[in-house]
Amino acid sequence: MRLSLLAASLMLACSANAQADTKSETDNVYHFYIGALFNGTDNERQNVDNGYGVTGSFGLPITSWGSNWHVELAANSATLKTNSAQDTNYFRQSFTGSLMYSFGDRDELTPYVLVGGGYVHNDTNFLDDDGVTAHLGLGLTKLIGKTVRGRLEVQGVYDDFNSQDIFDTTVSAGIEVPLGKVERVETIREVEVIREVAAPVAEPVVKEVIVAPADADNDGIADTRDLCPDTLAGVRTDNTGCAIAQAATLNNIEFDTNKATLTEASKASISEAARFFAKQTNLSAIIAGHTDDVGNDNNNKRLSMARAATVRNALIAEGLDAKRFQAIGLGETMPLVKNDSAEHRAKNRRVEFLLSISEAN
Repeated sequence: MRLSLLAASLMLACSANAQADTKSETDNVYHFYIGALFNGTDNERQNVDNGYGVTGSFGLPITSWGSNWHVELAANSATLKTNSAQDTNYFRQSFTGSLMYSFGDRDELTPYVLVGGGYVHNDTNFLDDDGVTAHLGLGLTKLIGKTVRGRLEVQGVYDDFNSQDIFDTTVSAGIEVPLGKVERVETIREVEVIREVAAPVAEPVVKEVIVAPADADNDGIADTRDLCPDTLAGVRTDNTGCAIAQAATLNNIEFDTNKATLTEASKASISEAARFFAKQTNLSAIIAGHTDDVGNDNNNKRLSMARAATVRNALIAEGLDAKRFQAIGLGETMPLVKNDSAEHRAKNRRVEFLLSISEAN
């Protein structure tokens, strides 16, 4: 019965979010969760009361499915109180895997659902039983502070203890720590005002002239304060002119039709990108190749991988460290816009840099 209610709640949650944009801005990073656990027992567990325990899990992003999906590996341990004359305890441990979907970025108040199963061990004074468990759950996360999220979760849990069909309910609350999350610092655009005073005349006149400071790479930071010159066009920076972690499209990169060979016109853009990485040595990048939806899916994925590898090899040939770059091919799986016109398909045929910053530098 409890699993049926949770399943109905899951359907309602999915329906409520059906009109939302599925491309949320979830930070697709690993996470670790630890929490306190309440185990509400099924009446089929005779002479057994509710109990308490701990739960812990590790979440891994599924990047190929989009930014909202995770696989979570969990371990639970609970001690249930018995009503037997011996007043002994009942121990239950489980090791499970779950598929999790989040309806948001997990930092703002974000609902999520998960479903999974695994191994369970029930240890009583009269029987040690190894079996199978399955669960369906709902939860909420919310950022508290800068690096930690609060998490609340309810699960309906199936257990085949002693060849019975047991349905428990668990409630857990704890903290979730994102691993590898980069705090984003948006650029603060500043304009310096230089005032020029005209020469004295019969009636003194003050003339105010606003002169924009020199900004050679057009990143919004004056050259006099820009610690990282030669920033690529379209790359966001912090208030020192240095790039922050982000996804940035490499402009003016073209290939021969159905080939991974760079055109002559594209080589200048590669050289410009090489100068950018040479100036900011703490940057690494995943080079992601994308195609439109014309042609076979598998061929598009192979072609996008070959083109991303070509860009990577060209940067290495410019003298950059190969360890700083990784090439991946995403084919037609992540379009910027719908492939409903020649103009939109051209936008989807692109090479992106997924920039990350090394703290060692």
